[in-house]
Parts: sequence; structure tokens; C-alpha cells
Amino acid sequence: MADQDMKSLDHDGRRKHPRKPYNDNLGIPITIVQFGKLHRHDITVQGMDISEGGVGVISDIRIAPGFVWFWRRVGSQKAGIVMWSRRFNGTYRAGIHFLPIPPEAEEDLATSD
Repeated sequence: MADQDMKSLDHDGRRKHPRKPYNDNLGIPITIVQFGKLHRHDITVQGMDISEGGVGVISDIRIAPGFVWFWRRVGSQKAGIVMWSRRFNGTYRAGIHFLPIPPEAEEDLATSD
């Protein structure tokens, strides 16, 4: 098992948050603000699995680590951080860890476009 995957496992080998399949036929439109960059990147990814702690996605391009804003809720969440991304069978898989956003900040982010 890869080191990245081991970090999400608890002491007895089970994941901290059990995953469930997640499929959104419309895709998941997201905005990424890459760490250390001053610009944003808007793309649509496909959901693969979801847990209480985050969502696994598939993309045609590598998703660099950074802050993610979901254009519409994924589960009950609106934001996250890309924790890892790697090439897999001609596409890229990425893990996005959910971040709690206070309602006031969520309103500010939604109206800042």
C-alpha cells in the first residue's frame, strides 16, 4: 500500500472514514487555488468515492495541491484541500479532504466572483 494511503488508515488498518461510491453524472465543477500561486483554475472532475472526511475524484489533468471550492455541495461540503494526486490508467486520481467553512465565509466566497 502506498504511503499516501497509509496516512488515511487508523491503527488497525481500517480507514478513518469508510468510503462509499460517489457518482455525479454531471461532474463536479470546482475552483482550485494552487498553493503558492495567485491564480485560480476552474475544472470539472468526476466523483469516485466519498466519506465523511473527503471525496475521491478523477480528472483528465493532474490536480495540484491547493484549496478547492465546490461550485455546488459535495455531500454537505463546499470546500476542501487536494491532499494527493497521481496518474492512474491514463487519467488522474486525487483525494480532496473536506474543510469546514463558517457560513459567513461561505457567503463571502460565493459572492466574490
